Amino acid sequence: MSTISNMEAVLLGLLTEKPMHPYEIEKNVVDRDMRGWTEISMSSIYKVLGKLEKKLLVDVKIEQTGTGVARKVYTISDRGKKEVKEKVQELVSEVPVIIYPVELGLHNLHLLDTDEAQEAITSYIRSLDQHIACFTALEEYLRNDTSCPFNRIALAIRRQYILKAEREWAVQFLGECGHGQG
Repeated sequence: MSTISNMEAVLLGLLTEKPMHPYEIEKNVVDRDMRGWTEISMSSIYKVLGKLEKKLLVDVKIEQTGTGVARKVYTISDRGKKEVKEKVQELVSEVPVIIYPVELGLHNLHLLDTDEAQEAITSYIRSLDQHIACFTALEEYLRNDTSCPFNRIALAIRRQYILKAEREWAVQFLGECGHGQG
């Protein structure tokens, strides 16, 4: 079992591609829309890199920029490669327990009258439609980038399947919402 966190795996995964300084990592996170499926933020990049350095999972080199400013460049260590590989195997081998906020709402749906419940579920469906459209556009964009590996395109495709299944459930639930609603 891997000893690294998901956020550590995100950064180590990026560093398997090439050595980077924190701003380059941030640019990759933004360019790949990784905030949609990770918990990484700009401030957490620095914090997590510090942890990885202490764990000897990255090597650090000070580099001078063209303007004479010193910056840290991080390279994944052999130990880091081993850890991230173990984490990837773990992540794609198990179904995680996921907590969906909508389930808390469903549990307490009896607090709403029928019209309020139907309005809320209708709004949820509209939100799902917006997300589906975004991931469909992302897939199209990634497919047009001939250098984009298929596993990255698969992120957009997978999200569409999940969201479409959730939408199908929500539409069915909306149809049943008036029945037995307190």
